[in-house]
Amino acid sequence: MNCSAWKAEGQITFIVTIAYCSLFLFTFAVLMPLQDVFFYWLPMNVSLLFLPHGVRILTAYFYGWKSMLYLLPGHVITWAYLRFALESEQNVYSSLVSISASFLAVCLVFRSWSSHSDSQLRSHWKLIVGAGALASFGNGIGHAFLYGHLIDTAFISLTVGYLIGDVSGLFFLMLTLIVMNRQARLWRI
Repeated sequence: MNCSAWKAEGQITFIVTIAYCSLFLFTFAVLMPLQDVFFYWLPMNVSLLFLPHGVRILTAYFYGWKSMLYLLPGHVITWAYLRFALESEQNVYSSLVSISASFLAVCLVFRSWSSHSDSQLRSHWKLIVGAGALASFGNGIGHAFLYGHLIDTAFISLTVGYLIGDVSGLFFLMLTLIVMNRQARLWRI
């Protein structure tokens, strides 16, 4: 790889990391406290609109196997935030579970390890949302095995909560990006 290729890889990693971390912090600092006002009975670890899941799925869709490398720095940064700022007991390997579940779900739905172009996005949006749901379910199972939990009623209710938050976060992020893209084309930015 030449210098410009390394620079391009670094830029993509930086953009994905900033997007993931920004949406993660926005979710935890703004959306979840707001959610707690209206849905106080939900556990604090369930977000009804988890936007970072959209970054995971869209990165896996656009960059294929390289997405695992692009997502890792953002996941490690947010794990450190959870661990040291919020004193979460989350394992650093949970990042690998989430990244792997997202990548494998996109691979299973699209039957491809490679990347997809943005020109295919219009026809693939339902499949992307399906991959997001599959990734959320795989993420729940992976975390159950990682933390040694049994697959019981509590696990199922948490997984359903995560599924709702992950899929709604993915859908909302895609909708936001579509609106931003249309506005940019309208104004020719």
